[in-house]
Amino acid sequence: MKLYRFDYSCYARKVQMVLDLLHLPYECVDVPYGDRTELATVTGGYIQVPVLVDDRGRVLIESRRICEVLLEEAGGSSLVPAPWEGPIWAYADWCDGPLEDVCFRLATPGLCRRFERAADRALFTFIKERKFGRGCVDQWERAQDELLSRSRAMLAPTVSTLKQQSFVFGAHPTLADAALYGQLIMIKAAGPDLLRAIDSSFPRYMERLEATAHGV
Repeated sequence: MKLYRFDYSCYARKVQMVLDLLHLPYECVDVPYGDRTELATVTGGYIQVPVLVDDRGRVLIESRRICEVLLEEAGGSSLVPAPWEGPIWAYADWCDGPLEDVCFRLATPGLCRRFERAADRALFTFIKERKFGRGCVDQWERAQDELLSRSRAMLAPTVSTLKQQSFVFGAHPTLADAALYGQLIMIKAAGPDLLRAIDSSFPRYMERLEATAHGV
């Protein structure tokens, strides 16, 4: 399999963690932000990530659909064990929806600064402004304290849970942890201090999940 990603993409990193937790072999392709020629060629014109090309040559797009296929076809019941399928999918969808809506705003200014090329920074900003309005990236930078506060409030119940058990739904990781990891890795990519500012326990949780995924 081949996974096309941006290394900071919460959705791509969720899919990557699912692949790792299922111990499935894959090649990871980091897509250049300003040159998506290979991605467009593979997909026939689709240029968003993640994209997964499976062992049968199928091109799968959109992280939820990719996860659905992996969990249905790759022995993925361990990541959505009965009878917790509903709550686990609900938590994953919450991470990808309401939580992401706050986290991506918090992360965006730092992510923008990561690009070495001015053209990539400009394109990244332009794409955000097309959707959220001119000056949105600067606005989110000024609102960092507010966004941190909102992130802490949204994640407080999860932090409480993780103080009592290793993973969101118990002693073993599930799809819920993969989805949460995607959000946390996006924030960490924007700045490790941002992640610690939300809660100092998250880096240790991420290390624990990564160790489990890699069989350490």
